[in-house]
Amino acid sequence: SVVIAADPTGALIADALRDVWASTWSLQAYEERDFFRIDHARVAMGVLTQESVDDDVVDGVAITANPFNEGRYGVFLNTQLARDDGSAVTGARGDEVPEQVLYYTYAAEREFERLSRSSRTPNGAPVLTDEEVYSVAQALRAIHRHFLTVEVGMGARAMDVEFVLQRGTRRVFFVQARPVTVRYEDNRGWAREPE
Repeated sequence: SVVIAADPTGALIADALRDVWASTWSLQAYEERDFFRIDHARVAMGVLTQESVDDDVVDGVAITANPFNEGRYGVFLNTQLARDDGSAVTGARGDEVPEQVLYYTYAAEREFERLSRSSRTPNGAPVLTDEEVYSVAQALRAIHRHFLTVEVGMGARAMDVEFVLQRGTRRVFFVQARPVTVRYEDNRGWAREPE
């Protein structure tokens, strides 16, 4: 991951791209491909560039699945107030608790529950407003449908998505999305006939 500040000549961007592309042929990358028998001649590198959101007020991580109950479709949000020191919900300290929200997607009406309150907000105030929970949940459903081509809850596949809300406007920026597989314990999955 490379962060580039103002670069009027483009030299920093060019150097960063060369560094990323060259990492394909680092010893570690080469050995890992060799171990997994990946053809070195068929390997390719991708570069993602995005605008940095440095003035975030909320950091969030979501999974487009209900990790607690396979039969109650939903999206699970972990959010936390951003700090000036750069600590995020993904790097919480041992005594911190994020706001956790489970937004259900199996019904037409808006239904969600706050499972925990943030330890950073005064008097347990919500990190996200009810309207923000709804808005983020709808965007997460669209991300899920786009990448997995099914509705939330259709199978064990889900998306793990990171997002931030910008200070002042509270505009939502989705900064990362990757597929994950949710595994349910026996008592949390679909009821199955005994064999």
